[in-house]
Amino acid sequence: MDKEKEELLSIRYRIEKSDIKQQSLEDSIEAISDELEKSKKNRNLLIIVFITALFLIAGGMYYLLRKNVLYPGEASAVNTSRVDQIQKINDSLKVELLKLKTDITKYKTALMPDQDSVTLANEKLRDTLLNIQRGEDEESNVSLERRHCYVKRVYRKNDVVFIEADYVEYYEGRKAVEKAKENGKAEYDINNKGDTLYFLYDNHYVRNRSSKIKILELDDNARIKISSINKISYNFPLKALQKVIKDKPILILEIKNGIVYRITEQKL
Repeated sequence: MDKEKEELLSIRYRIEKSDIKQQSLEDSIEAISDELEKSKKNRNLLIIVFITALFLIAGGMYYLLRKNVLYPGEASAVNTSRVDQIQKINDSLKVELLKLKTDITKYKTALMPDQDSVTLANEKLRDTLLNIQRGEDEESNVSLERRHCYVKRVYRKNDVVFIEADYVEYYEGRKAVEKAKENGKAEYDINNKGDTLYFLYDNHYVRNRSSKIKILELDDNARIKISSINKISYNFPLKALQKVIKDKPILILEIKNGIVYRITEQKL
């Protein structure tokens, strides 16, 4: 039974860790996707501007050529200043085209850091996946326990809080009746048919096989839930916990590698 509880606790702990890691991985992938989408939109916009400019330049030159073809008489009568003006317009269009090509070159150069950023993001994503794999390998060596106990003493030493716990076995329902019967602690009654019926008034049974005290370290960020407090606390005051144990409640300790990271009062 203890092995099954330990396996269930281990599975629940791994699920919590996996959810956090999965959320981190999804955030990284979403950031990379946004960067790629932004780069793609900017590149498409610049291509549209470039094509539009080319059409405008081509249209202008076509208009000038068409005018000379359709009205040759007028073309021959154009004075020198008019020719110079057309030449200036043509030169201006060439300059604008050159500027546009230069801007495109600069934009492509500016895009290079974005590509590097994408590469860097991909490397970070790969590192994240490797860290997840390492974390899973490390978790395979994690020792998890879930024990019922009476806490005899809580104290601080060298800035570390310690718990002196007296482990007990806690049973409920039919299992509690069976264990109480084995130890001669069950209540009983004889019905009309002469059968003996065993039961417990409190519907639970606590067995303390050994009074040996176990000293455990309490994690600084341990989650503590006591029914009289009616909330979960991450920074439970030491004096408050010392006051709680005076009533000798049955507490559930959840332990990872010898360090208590969660305390919950057993409801009776």
